[in-house]
Amino acid sequence: MLIKLLAAIAPVLYLLFYIYMKDKKAPEPTEQLFKAFRYGVLSAISVMVVMSPFGPSGQPVGLAQCMKVSFFEAGIPEEFFKWLFLYILIWRSPQFDEYIDGIVYAVFISMGFACLENIMYVLPGTMGTAVSRALLSVPAHFLFAVIMGYYFSMGKFHPENRTRYMVLSLVLPVVAHGLFDTFAFWMETLGESRIYTAVFVVFIACDIWLWRRCTRLIRKSVLMSDEARAEAESLAFVQAQEAAEALPAALPVSGEWADTPIAIFRVKQDGNENAEAEGLTYKLLIECKDDSKIIINERDAFFAKEGTNYRLTLPAGEYTLRAVNLARYEQMISMKVNLTQNRRVTVAFSAWERVPAWVRTVAVVFIAIALYRWFMFVM
Repeated sequence: MLIKLLAAIAPVLYLLFYIYMKDKKAPEPTEQLFKAFRYGVLSAISVMVVMSPFGPSGQPVGLAQCMKVSFFEAGIPEEFFKWLFLYILIWRSPQFDEYIDGIVYAVFISMGFACLENIMYVLPGTMGTAVSRALLSVPAHFLFAVIMGYYFSMGKFHPENRTRYMVLSLVLPVVAHGLFDTFAFWMETLGESRIYTAVFVVFIACDIWLWRRCTRLIRKSVLMSDEARAEAESLAFVQAQEAAEALPAALPVSGEWADTPIAIFRVKQDGNENAEAEGLTYKLLIECKDDSKIIINERDAFFAKEGTNYRLTLPAGEYTLRAVNLARYEQMISMKVNLTQNRRVTVAFSAWERVPAWVRTVAVVFIAIALYRWFMFVM
């Protein structure tokens, strides 16, 4: 049992390490990657829940039935839920700031899915099942994720063509997954024949082409990320020089200054020297229960220390405050504040966020396996 479990997990770990090393210049926070993996496990559970009312379809016979099963029972629901959890995880995340990030997070989500799926197939199967899935099925999930992540990033950083890229980020993985499973199911129905040999050759040739295509997409994403990072560093240097000439971002009510404030909140509105006198500015008191990065309107931000209060003077209006837990750097608190009077808000994170990421990930995997066994028992 232990050997089978290791055989099921090993290809997943290898592919995770492979894609992680591609982002070594600006690696993603470990806590966020663990969360992506958990989201992948949750996506697999979601597919089981959605597809359970339909029951097992049995072994497909013929090419048409193989395509039906492959697309409607595997390709569409599986890739949709991976895409959905990818969107939920990173679309509004400040960590999603490079082209390669879309591929990295998509792969971690897909490998979470593949890990649970592989365990469910390998444990009741044989070592032959483990080897075949390690060579074909698990890498296939990796390739689908590379396609999804590449176009997802293109949609994020090219808003002028966002709709096109976002559609491609979902449709292309669905098509690739559906065709992959179609070939796999069809070969099982053909048996040993000349047709089987021809289909197998085409299948392997397409798999090799897909690997070459995806490695090019990874290299292209790394190159674009490097170029964008160099441009951003140059711009940040200029902005830092300008910011150094202005007032600091947040004034602590008590305690020490926040670590390197990076935003400037202006007391007076532009072009209005008497803004405060006219009652257009208000005090916003932020009480920090955890070390946090406070983000104002997706633009200005500062680092806040635990147990320290910060007072901002802002023009009247509606503000969106988001807080990122620096201990985990993943969980965000989001709230809207309408400043028509002086306000007080508290930033605190749940106890769940204080549990180590690897413990939460293992717990989610075990819960997912238990749910799967329960589904199998009920059905």
